[in-house]
Amino acid sequence: MKTKMLLILLLSLLFSGALQPAADGQEREKVLSQLIGNWLTNWHYSGKKIDDDFSAKSFAQYTKYLDNGKSFLIQADLETLKAYTFKIDDELRSGDFSLPRLGKQLLRQRVLQVRGICLEILSKPFDFSRDDWIELDSDKRETSRDLPQLREWWEKWLKYLTLTQYLNLQKTEAGQKNGSTKANSPFVAALEIRARQAVQKSVQRLFKRLLQERSDDMQSLFFNSLIAIFDPHSQYFPPRAKEDFDIEMSGTLEGIGALLGEDDGFIKIFDVIPGSPAWIQNLLKVEDLILKVGQGDEEPVDIVGMSVSDAARLVRGKKGSLVRLTVKKTDGRIMQISLVRNVVEIQETYARSAVLTDDKLKKSFGYIYLPKFYHDFNRSSGRNASDDVKKELQELVALGVDGMILDLRSNGGGALDDAVKLSGLFIERGPVVQVKDRHSAPQVYEDRDGEISYRGPLVILVNSLSASASEIVAAALQDYRRAVVIGGEHTFGKGTVQVMLDLDRFLTNDMKHLRPLGAIALTVQKYYRITGASTQYQGVVPDIVLPDLYTYLGVGEKSQKYSLPWDTVSQLSFSPWALDPGKLAELKSRSQKRREANARFQQIAENIVRLKKQREVTLVTLNLQNFQAEQETLFQEADRFNQQQVEIAHIRATVNEAKTGSAEAAATDPISEKRKQWLSDLRKDPILEEAIQVLNDWQGLVSAH
Repeated sequence: MKTKMLLILLLSLLFSGALQPAADGQEREKVLSQLIGNWLTNWHYSGKKIDDDFSAKSFAQYTKYLDNGKSFLIQADLETLKAYTFKIDDELRSGDFSLPRLGKQLLRQRVLQVRGICLEILSKPFDFSRDDWIELDSDKRETSRDLPQLREWWEKWLKYLTLTQYLNLQKTEAGQKNGSTKANSPFVAALEIRARQAVQKSVQRLFKRLLQERSDDMQSLFFNSLIAIFDPHSQYFPPRAKEDFDIEMSGTLEGIGALLGEDDGFIKIFDVIPGSPAWIQNLLKVEDLILKVGQGDEEPVDIVGMSVSDAARLVRGKKGSLVRLTVKKTDGRIMQISLVRNVVEIQETYARSAVLTDDKLKKSFGYIYLPKFYHDFNRSSGRNASDDVKKELQELVALGVDGMILDLRSNGGGALDDAVKLSGLFIERGPVVQVKDRHSAPQVYEDRDGEISYRGPLVILVNSLSASASEIVAAALQDYRRAVVIGGEHTFGKGTVQVMLDLDRFLTNDMKHLRPLGAIALTVQKYYRITGASTQYQGVVPDIVLPDLYTYLGVGEKSQKYSLPWDTVSQLSFSPWALDPGKLAELKSRSQKRREANARFQQIAENIVRLKKQREVTLVTLNLQNFQAEQETLFQEADRFNQQQVEIAHIRATVNEAKTGSAEAAATDPISEKRKQWLSDLRKDPILEEAIQVLNDWQGLVSAH
């Protein structure tokens, strides 16, 4: 593959002299800075320069990372640090890291002061009858001007934590797992004491962790402040974080199966891994914020402000153990989700198919769901996404279906080879995608086998979580006019390729004592469509746009700071399919008329407006009665929307009988209960109903000509 060839080239160049042996007594940081600086300036796709502009942006990023949430530093501290605004580029070249050392010193001083303030605040009961408010979005708050104002912030934050803990205890006392508590529930002083004591324990653990901050954590914070200016997908992993990354990539991690990230001081769910406990339970969603983590019956730990690596260690655990997450949903509801940790159920990550029968149309359609582009590179006989989809296609074609739906919604990507091969299942031959690095012309990946597994009408479903390899497939088949792409306003927009570089591999023999150095994920290539347009930033714009919650929540490359821009390379020569622009325009027109008359799409649009509006509400009441009333309203609105999601009467979803032999055999499948629920969920999906209608229209337009 091109990436492997590129890595070999990079290795040879570095070993030939790009990195010189360290002088006696040279610190480990200097070698790290030299390595990271070399990689960024010479091989990152953007080609950005390390200069004063880079330094100013890095400084702003560093101060944000240093005190993400504006919870410790005051304005005088930032003024002290400002002396380094235009010196970071010089520090990176010299390896003299005065700024992070000063930042660590100032932060530690404030942490010690705030710890004393918190213990004093938590020694007295909170008055939940007052009309206090807290602003949870740090971007809407100024850095505290002095210690008294910082104290005011912590008093409100501790009151908020105690209030949420109080409500959790209140639900437990009432025997509720989730849901709201009544706004007129009387205040119980004993519960306030228990809640405050729980928060005190959690806060003490927080400060203990902060005061034991490892030097490599602070070092990684500094380096990632610099790397973030290049793009959001490049990252430095200190040795401990590199070990965590290796565990996750091995597929042997036992936990809940959620990818965590940091956002404004909160730990956010960035992805839910197919086949994982969180994915199977289907309560934890992308964009949810985790406020607390509890092990079994133990007191939950507040993880707001905690590093992602430390939060991940709390969430992870042995198979069979229980973890309780206090979660703030995108609509503002605060609820507790209990999960039993397990390994990822591999079977659930594979492609699967169903037959969707529309009794009104008296037609059947094939449906293939692909959670990710998997590929077992360790075994020649191992499974891969393209071969599995091919088998599903062949079985559905044998059943004589009237059209095909390929569902790539929330598919975050995977193996490039499988994206190319999967695209080739629907075209005879031709280019699929272009891959370009900074120093050379694009390399073209083609389908060359001349075979087509399916020739009939094809719909591809995407959403804002469809990324990378998913975007390659959707873009290629859209450009060939081979498929109608249906989804939100755009896909994720991740059109970049990263390589993981173990920095220890670039040390000469006389520098081996500096190991381990960690690793760096570096963006070195970019994907381009056969039309020459990049999938980066803009993503793939569907032919038929339907309401997509994640689009309106701002998910995607466009929402990330310092994303690489959209651009173009030369268009390739290819032969479009028979779906001409006139027929496509007719399909879009008919779809729009149906959607305008479909109450289900109106409900989805209303729910999106509700969630978007609630997401913008970051000023939260600290009055118990008002807080309970707001939570009750939020749960009622969520319940009302969930009750509207019923099965569509005229659509039947059945397991592919070619796979089971008969419907009776399907009922004895060991995972039949999960499949029954899956089939029921398919029948509730108005987007699938619309996809069926589009396929029926397409079939009619083709036969009419």
